[in-house]
Amino acid sequence: MLNIIFDATLITNVFKKDAARSGIFFVAQNLLDELLSRNDLNVSLYFSPEYYANGVRVFRELYPNANYAQNMSSYKLLCDVNLKFWQIHGMLYHRTLLRKPFALGIVLTQRLLSFLAKRKIDRFKFQTADVFLSPAYRIPDVVREFSNIRSFLVLHDTIPFKFPTYNDIGWSHYLREIMRTGRKGDSFFCDSKCTQRDFIELYPLVTEGSSKVVPLAANESFSEKKDSVLLAGVKKKYGIPYEKKYVFSLCTLEPRKNLIRAIKSYVNFCKKNDIRDLVWVLGGGHWDNFIGKLKRELDWLDDGLKMIIRAGYVDDEDLSVLYSNAEWFVYTSQYEGFGLPPLEAMQCGCPVITSNNSSLPEVVGDAGIMIDWDSDEQHVAAYEKYYFNENLRKENSRKGLERAKLFSWEKTVEQMVRVMKENMRT
Repeated sequence: MLNIIFDATLITNVFKKDAARSGIFFVAQNLLDELLSRNDLNVSLYFSPEYYANGVRVFRELYPNANYAQNMSSYKLLCDVNLKFWQIHGMLYHRTLLRKPFALGIVLTQRLLSFLAKRKIDRFKFQTADVFLSPAYRIPDVVREFSNIRSFLVLHDTIPFKFPTYNDIGWSHYLREIMRTGRKGDSFFCDSKCTQRDFIELYPLVTEGSSKVVPLAANESFSEKKDSVLLAGVKKKYGIPYEKKYVFSLCTLEPRKNLIRAIKSYVNFCKKNDIRDLVWVLGGGHWDNFIGKLKRELDWLDDGLKMIIRAGYVDDEDLSVLYSNAEWFVYTSQYEGFGLPPLEAMQCGCPVITSNNSSLPEVVGDAGIMIDWDSDEQHVAAYEKYYFNENLRKENSRKGLERAKLFSWEKTVEQMVRVMKENMRT
């Protein structure tokens, strides 16, 4: 039996409908679900102290039988009070004056819980642990106090360093903390060969010996759902014209995702070929800044924006329907550490167009159209290939479904567990 302490801090964002539920959130959640499903592992959960109160609140609902590496029993009353404040605050959300005292109660109880959590780890859990596994964040200082624990960290990308002009301050901070607090003897899992190469160049502790490439996967909930009734409901929900076919894209709205070029090229494609039966469904958050920039980029504002449906945040239960019924999926990012959305699309039988850089060829293989991210002409040509060639769409749909079978969270965790067990024997 391998005793693992898993850093579940990221998963405290589970009920948010914003950028906090991005790729690495889903990685953490799927890793934990698969780890907990195995009978050869004993998994305990750890939260960074500042997230402890929210973590307890969330995990009581999602994982009621979970073990914790912090002593929850010491905080039961305080956690109950914090939870009650959250519940009342939610009921009074639209009554600003009435909810303010409960918001203050939330802040005060969370601060007290954070203060206590730093001092109340379950020392027995740490003394008997074999492995501490973090799906994204630095190894906590408390782990370093226990020489029996081997530390494993999942590395996702070096984007803040490769593209400082696109710098995400938060992610840059986390990466710098990983590098600042790393120790000789730490081991690493990399999402892709590309990510491994990038970290080997950037971070001396990451070598071919200390790191293993372990590909990610799409959740098994992603599957073909070509149901006209379901599609009609989803189209109505997100404002997609019932009579129109659609192209789908889904990502956090940031410059690196290359959406401005992809959508401008789409508008050019529609105008060039007099396409009137197709719209672009754009899933993601942060609308105001993005749409403002898009308007400034397009010369034909009225006509151009009529071709774009702003779906915003898409609920998990609707994603398979949107993927499955799209004519094709577009993800021509400038750079990716892995690229989960194209894999999700392929698993739903949706033909994909991606860029041909970074990790994306490792994910897509020959199952999609791959182009230069910075070529308007190649974008338009790719759209034309799919729009005018139904056989190509069907062929890449079939290839994508087969390609997606190479990836699963069961395989991902099996590889990780094998490496961790081998590490324990050395």
